[in-house]
Amino acid sequence: MKTDTGASLRVAQAKYKVSGSALARYFGVHPQQVNRWRVGNDMKVSLAARLASHFGISVDEFIKLGEHNG
Repeated sequence: MKTDTGASLRVAQAKYKVSGSALARYFGVHPQQVNRWRVGNDMKVSLAARLASHFGISVDEFIKLGEHNG
C-alpha cells in the first residue's frame, strides 16, 4: 500500500468541497503553493496535521484518503 499525500489533499478537497484558493487564504499562502501540495507526495507531517485539522479529521484519516495499491 502506498500513500500519496497530494492525493489525500485532492480527495479531502473534493469530499469537503474546499477550493484551493480557500485553503490558500486560510493558510496565508499563494494558491500556487496549494497546487504544489496537491501534486506532490512528500508533504511534511506538520502540514498534514494542519490540513487534517482544517478538514476536521485526524491525521490518520487524512493520510488514508491518499492510500492506493501499487
